[in-house]
Amino acid sequence: MASNSSINATVHRPTADPNSPNANANANADPRFTFRSLLARHPFATLRAIAARRGLESEAVRASTLAGELTDELDSPAVLSAIRADLDDDARLALSLFGLTDSPSWPLSGLKHALSVLGATAESVVVGLLERGLLALDPGVEAGPGQPFDFAARMASVGSDELELWVHPALSHGVRIRPPSRAVLPAAGPVGQIREPDGLEPILRLAALWQRTGAEPLRRTQQGTLYKRDRERIEEDPVLSGPVSDALAELPAMATLWLGLARRVGLVHLDPGGEFFLAASAEFWTENAVHLPQMIASGWLGLRTWLEWAEPSAEAPSAGLPLVFLRPALLLWLASLAPDTWVTLDDLAEHLTAIAHGWDRTAFTETPGASAATARRASKSAAKRGPQAPRESPASRALGRVLLGGGYAMGLVRVGEEKSTDRRAVQLTPLGRYVLGLGPPPPPRPTFEHFLFVQPNLEVIAYRQGLTPPLIGRLSRFAWWTKIGAAMELKLTQESVALGLEWNLSPSLMLEILARHSQRALPGSVKDAIDRWASRRERVTMYTAATLMEFSAQADRDRAATAWTEDGEGKAFIPVGDRFLLVENAQHVPTSRISTTAVRDYRLPPERCVSVEADGVTLALDPSRSDLLIDAELARFADEEPTPDADRPGGSRPSARRFQVTAASLARAFDIGMTAALLSDWFQRRTGGDLPPAVGLMVRPALLGAKPWKAQRRLVLNVPTAELLEGVLQHPATRSLLGDRLGPVSAVVPEDCVDQLRAALKTLGVEIDVS
Repeated sequence: MASNSSINATVHRPTADPNSPNANANANADPRFTFRSLLARHPFATLRAIAARRGLESEAVRASTLAGELTDELDSPAVLSAIRADLDDDARLALSLFGLTDSPSWPLSGLKHALSVLGATAESVVVGLLERGLLALDPGVEAGPGQPFDFAARMASVGSDELELWVHPALSHGVRIRPPSRAVLPAAGPVGQIREPDGLEPILRLAALWQRTGAEPLRRTQQGTLYKRDRERIEEDPVLSGPVSDALAELPAMATLWLGLARRVGLVHLDPGGEFFLAASAEFWTENAVHLPQMIASGWLGLRTWLEWAEPSAEAPSAGLPLVFLRPALLLWLASLAPDTWVTLDDLAEHLTAIAHGWDRTAFTETPGASAATARRASKSAAKRGPQAPRESPASRALGRVLLGGGYAMGLVRVGEEKSTDRRAVQLTPLGRYVLGLGPPPPPRPTFEHFLFVQPNLEVIAYRQGLTPPLIGRLSRFAWWTKIGAAMELKLTQESVALGLEWNLSPSLMLEILARHSQRALPGSVKDAIDRWASRRERVTMYTAATLMEFSAQADRDRAATAWTEDGEGKAFIPVGDRFLLVENAQHVPTSRISTTAVRDYRLPPERCVSVEADGVTLALDPSRSDLLIDAELARFADEEPTPDADRPGGSRPSARRFQVTAASLARAFDIGMTAALLSDWFQRRTGGDLPPAVGLMVRPALLGAKPWKAQRRLVLNVPTAELLEGVLQHPATRSLLGDRLGPVSAVVPEDCVDQLRAALKTLGVEIDVS
């Protein structure tokens, strides 16, 4: 008789959520909806004033209706064109910061800081844009009816870090970026020792992170941080946290940097429940690989979850934030130069100090001008020393953190040395000018076709000169990145090939990619390994729902499968394991011929289905209450006793299955990590009782190192009654001549006291026989 156990499995396919560029905003918020909602919270009189400034005639009588009309108006190309033509340079500069960083919102403190560094009067620019309804903020407590809303007072009453400014999406991407024109940067002299990155470093690191996340999603806490195990997994990964070989400045917390960029570009996204970071589908590389350098550069400009300095602490949560908003401002200043003109970091620092005191401070709470004054003094001292002993000022070091760190790593900045002074000089790369919308797309890098060395041990060496973003995407789908440097190393593993198959690559296509770019013919071991691993995966079939029927023995299962298949008109019963049959449709199960009382619900605690026999080492399994897991559990520390069919009368059920616990089976269990505590817990859950003494007898000596037990011969005195033994133990002539009492009428007699005890008892009229 078979028992029926039902197993249901559900496959969840993640859906991509909108990846918010703003770390402080809701990741699923629609920027256009948020913009309209904030406008609707303003007093109706303020919205009427905004409409009048724009020349919008409206019959709306409610703030929400008028806010919707003001928002919808910005979707009109004609209206947008008129608004752009009416903007001054500072307003264009402010709106272009939103588009440049691909961010629907900026904190007020960050926008004011960036505008001041660009030489604009930040507060008047922001107020002007708010009064025209081109930016929106949370108005807080609403003003009274008919009273105009004071935007300047609102910004002054709340900390700049707490107010967030939102822009209409059409405005952020529809305003042409114009570099600042109030002052001219001092050009550097002739420059040598020019270094320019190949732009592949962030793409390679993101590809490795994509692989790791595809193999095992990263778990996220309710506070938005990673769980300790997952954080350590990426922080201790040498590929993700290893130093950049071509770096000119330190990149701290690199795992945080790559994860932040991966989210910004959409290579990693949150699941709908917000509990896991999942890898994007492989189609991401097909659709975005060509544009990935630009996407990464824009993502870095607006990235707020990573800082150029150390990670923010509880004591100084805003540390480093000004540098975050300094990134686009510095690039815009470099964009004001001609494409072939350079500027030294010292001259750029001096130029910024003259425009905005405190531009290089590392916290908004720092006194403005303090670091700038230090920078001026250091710069003047360096000028007095002459070109023979140049030294970077603190302000130049701040520039180095931004431009020589992230800016260089993202491929936006090239670096050289001024020949006359040996000072560091910088200028934008073609990619940098393209990201700012000031130049054509950069020309493709020259590459060569055969750049791979595929080793017989399944390791692959790849040279950077042949890599492109699309090729990085193709290789990342089935070869595991193990080292990133001047030459890259990849490894073909069973896991990476399985991921490739999951990401819709066939074994023949994997081999074709390797063969096309390899400098020599592929070793035979590579084809054999890929085909073997692929065939193993193809043998795995997943059922979202199925019914498993358990039999007491394999012979019973085989007889039932044959009979039921013949009687069922081709309905398939698939053998699984040694004692199970699988059927996809539960209606095909012959319920009239089997017992269906043993349906298992695996969400409940395990059932007690094992009994311990009198010897303490034999375990009997009750098939009516057993489940699919019990066999694997017992096999860890016990051996099944054979139950040959020859011992069974014809047609009768086999006897209960029995398992024997032996010293050898326990040694096997300890080798695979089982402990006495785990074994005791298993007996509590599966038998309902404590660890049997007979099993404990075999467990504890092994844990104590099998120390020998002491054994010795003893002489025992047996007395007719307990009362007489009490008298011997109490009488002063005999009590010191006996040892431990063993029972009611027995006690130990030390060997050296036998003669004295015989003599003492004889005086009492008692004879003892020591034979």
